[in-house]
Amino acid sequence: MKEYDVIIVGAGPAGLRCAEILGQSDKKVLLLEKKTETGPKVCAGGITPKSLRLMDIPQYLFETEIRQASLVGPHSNTFSNHTKEPFLWIINRKTFGKWQQEKLEGTQVEVMNSALVTNIEKGYVEVNKSTKYGYQYLVGADGASSKVRRFLGLPVKKQLITYQYLIPTEGISNSLEIHVDNRYFRSGYAWIFPHKSYLTVGCLADPRHVSPQKLKTRFHSWLNKKGFDISHATYQSFPISYDYRGYRFGNILLAGEAAGLASGLTGEGIYEALASGEEAARLILDPGHVDKKMQVLLHYKKKQDNFLQLLHSAGPLRQTIFNLFIYLMNNKRFNRKATEGFS
Repeated sequence: MKEYDVIIVGAGPAGLRCAEILGQSDKKVLLLEKKTETGPKVCAGGITPKSLRLMDIPQYLFETEIRQASLVGPHSNTFSNHTKEPFLWIINRKTFGKWQQEKLEGTQVEVMNSALVTNIEKGYVEVNKSTKYGYQYLVGADGASSKVRRFLGLPVKKQLITYQYLIPTEGISNSLEIHVDNRYFRSGYAWIFPHKSYLTVGCLADPRHVSPQKLKTRFHSWLNKKGFDISHATYQSFPISYDYRGYRFGNILLAGEAAGLASGLTGEGIYEALASGEEAARLILDPGHVDKKMQVLLHYKKKQDNFLQLLHSAGPLRQTIFNLFIYLMNNKRFNRKATEGFS
């Protein structure tokens, strides 16, 4: 059985960031990815300033820079914000993953694609029902349906279900829209994100509060009301896990959605993946490392989770809260605090 200091399961942003940091050491690392290529994932593709402060992401990776955003209620009540400098960057996940993997060249990190983890035991993982690889540390960065998380016996009760269409379009916009409407999405929302050659139009909600089938039906009604033509669009659906129950379990660590670190309020997960992947690597290299990035991340996640719980329990008053939020966003101080918590 081939032995490694660290095995990372999942080559998304979390796993790749973890591998990058470990690659700067003398650790022998194996990065396992079940897909045939690294990077592609169904995602709206928004990178926030937090991620740019964490990593020096080159400009050529961005499809467009967002300078204008609108928060839209059901009765044309809208808050719009326009800035000189971009506050969100739209990125292609395949291109981003390829760039992250290129940073591993020349290191002791071995990347193995088409490597499905079929069994996990104490001290080793089995890949493709055939080969076993030993580990001293195991990092689960394998997304919302994490096998490493299941091995640890951690349940997943808090998830979002998402539906989206990639609608072909001409021209590139630098504006996005977020639509909140209790009639359609309950505590969730719909989004319109501009990409290079298409719009990503989607929605999300917690299936504990609106069934997936009802959400899908309501989403199509909303698309029809807004006049979107989806006859030539690409349909996608994916889960988002936000059920955080810890990320350090002895010699096993979780990162990104495997740890439930995505935002249950906004669905954002790229920064959470990058930050937790980095912190997992630094803890492996130095068990006494003070994980400040995780502390800050969890501080804001708790605030967002509390606000989300308020929305869940508000019932018929939920839309009133949305409308009040839209109104308060016009207050500079409230706007600054709210933006700080999201981006």
